[in-house]
Amino acid sequence: MKIIYMIKALVSDFSKVVLLPVNDQYTGGLNALYRELKAQEQFDFWKYFRLNRDLLEWYKTISGRVAIYLFTAEYIQEDPVVHHELGVFKRIFSGALLGLKKNETQTYTTIADIIGLQPEQILYVDDKQENCDAAQKAGMIAVRYESNEQTMRDFGKAMHNG
Repeated sequence: MKIIYMIKALVSDFSKVVLLPVNDQYTGGLNALYRELKAQEQFDFWKYFRLNRDLLEWYKTISGRVAIYLFTAEYIQEDPVVHHELGVFKRIFSGALLGLKKNETQTYTTIADIIGLQPEQILYVDDKQENCDAAQKAGMIAVRYESNEQTMRDFGKAMHNG
């Protein structure tokens, strides 16, 4: 008998999913950009970064059905100007603080263990395919972020297949 799991949590990447560069042409890593810029004396976070407010609002609307978590590689989410904007997330996981690499399968089983769910009960959203592949190998349902609309649509499909 096959066990069918219902999605009980969504774990979202931060950089290039929830946090976007102001310059849409920027292709580098946001953590690297942040490390470089925060050393400047008059660093203005919002001059270089913007929140994906539409996605955050959608996360708020589904937070009654599934727990919403954030998983990021480093520390950019700790900046005080952005940290207080992240109240929708039940917990924020930093790969750097936990010693986890986003492209390793064991990372996602560890996160599932911390959350207290089976990986199959978690939908993971990330802009990088290699991270989605690692989450999928761990048993999570992985959605590669391309747009808000596509992510919402894929979430709906996953909820109805469970």
